[in-house]
Amino acid sequence: MTLAELSQLSQAAGSAAVVASLIFIGIQIHQSTKSARAASHHAVSEALNRINLLWARDGEVARIWLLGMGDRGALTQEERWRFDSLIRAYLHVCETMYTQARLGSGDRGIVLAEEDGIRTVFSSAGAIEWWAENPFGFAPEFRAYVERLITSPIQTGVRSR
Repeated sequence: MTLAELSQLSQAAGSAAVVASLIFIGIQIHQSTKSARAASHHAVSEALNRINLLWARDGEVARIWLLGMGDRGALTQEERWRFDSLIRAYLHVCETMYTQARLGSGDRGIVLAEEDGIRTVFSSAGAIEWWAENPFGFAPEFRAYVERLITSPIQTGVRSR
């Protein structure tokens, strides 16, 4: 084997090693992306569950939520602060899942699953009043998304894209 043939053989082997490395990196990135999306889904689900369990475990919190949803003006100053904090916490979880899905690191399915919940919250006078006073704490993209949801009807069994 000549020196030129040996050089060509080593270049071919080097090229094959580069291609194999790129394939390996691609597989690793794909697995990492799947893991990140799973972690994102779990974190959002956990946050929503904490809010749901708060309502379920604390009768006073549930009473304030239900009263505030119907008539925010009927709440005392302290109750109103608690109601406002609850709705803000819920919507920040929704904003997180929306943003993660929009950036590609989250699950679009969980966003679609929660859309009717967001619409239901905003079918109440108390939530609409709160939103009119408090949209500034959310990203413009999320505010526009919520506005679209508020103006579109609940579609049981059908999800918009």
